[in-house]
Amino acid sequence: MKKKPVLLIVTILAAAGVFLFLFLSGVFFMPVTGRVSDKAYREERKSFYRREEYGVWERGTLLELPAQDINMGLDIRSYDISALDLTDQEAVLSGVTYDSATVFPDRLPNGFDPERIMEIGKNPGLGIRTLHEKGITGKGISIAIVDQALNPDHTEYADQLISYELLHCCDTAAQMHGSAVTSIAVGKNCGVAPDAKVYYIASTFGRYGSNGMKMNLQYMADGIDRILEINTLLPEDRKIRVISISRGFTSEKGADAVRQAIERAKEAGVFVITTTPEDHYGFTLMGLGKELTADPDDMASYGPGHFWSDYFYNGETADTAHMLLVPMDARTYASWNSTDGYEFAASGGLSWSVPWMAGLFALCLQVDEDLTPEYFLRKAFETGTVKTVEYQGGTYELGTIINPPALIEALSQQKN
Repeated sequence: MKKKPVLLIVTILAAAGVFLFLFLSGVFFMPVTGRVSDKAYREERKSFYRREEYGVWERGTLLELPAQDINMGLDIRSYDISALDLTDQEAVLSGVTYDSATVFPDRLPNGFDPERIMEIGKNPGLGIRTLHEKGITGKGISIAIVDQALNPDHTEYADQLISYELLHCCDTAAQMHGSAVTSIAVGKNCGVAPDAKVYYIASTFGRYGSNGMKMNLQYMADGIDRILEINTLLPEDRKIRVISISRGFTSEKGADAVRQAIERAKEAGVFVITTTPEDHYGFTLMGLGKELTADPDDMASYGPGHFWSDYFYNGETADTAHMLLVPMDARTYASWNSTDGYEFAASGGLSWSVPWMAGLFALCLQVDEDLTPEYFLRKAFETGTVKTVEYQGGTYELGTIINPPALIEALSQQKN
């Protein structure tokens, strides 16, 4: 009987040790929620609940190329690979992901110029920069982004970032995804709408536990509702008109709450763009692929995005009549670990298509402040392009590919 207290103490200490180990090893993260004051919004002042930490990503030296990653391809970001001979590795490098800190060798395939590829990838493509030259930059338009924790200081978007809140956010530092989507939407050099203002909510759509992440999209719904609440504090000419969320939903926990939140947003005149817009807006959003150095403004450069091209050529892509395609692959975006660095990814995902589309809607709102999502989509399909793609002896119809200059022209004529 006297041994029981000792055993109890040992058991408690062991359990505490296991919990501490799990906590320190990153299994458990305490979610944080924090808001900007109503007064800051009413006074249109920049305000951040907190500023996320970021710093140099030191990955060291590689003496051989790593295995391909399912999401990032040949991921050599922040590695020193200067000792390698990559002269005959053109095929492998066609799927590369690298950043400004990657140290390349001198021995590279003919035509593979990392600096040139990075610069080409900054171009949003399909005539967007031509619109910028005409002054159509998203000026006067506000968008919101709900994503992972954001580096607030990158020169691509620091001036455009108005507010930063947390809503059930488990991140403890800036993440790659946040900087990428923000710069694709509003980046000064690589964004679709470089003069649009951004209201940002960092959120985690679930909880971490010993078995990994358990999704709960109620937090996604809460993010939409919080943006609608922020809108009630903003003057009429600064109200948020589009929300970019690079996540989709079907039957996950909380999916019905997201559907209801999107309906509330529609009633409030706010366009919510996710990776699954079919139910609420009647179209499928997909991404275009292209080779590393192909001209981003040339429609002929594009085919189906890398991640879904096999499905397309096998005839497994559903509902092509309602598919709207925007640039996705071979894109450069702001890095998360510095104030002026960039990353390039040969292969993208729908996460990049969503902020691209949000940026385009901002450009269109600058031309027609009364524009609705429904009319925007109608004109996007009417002015878009369906192109014939040849592949391994077969021909395929790819479309509708968005045509920003033609879309803006149609909206301008309608407005006048």
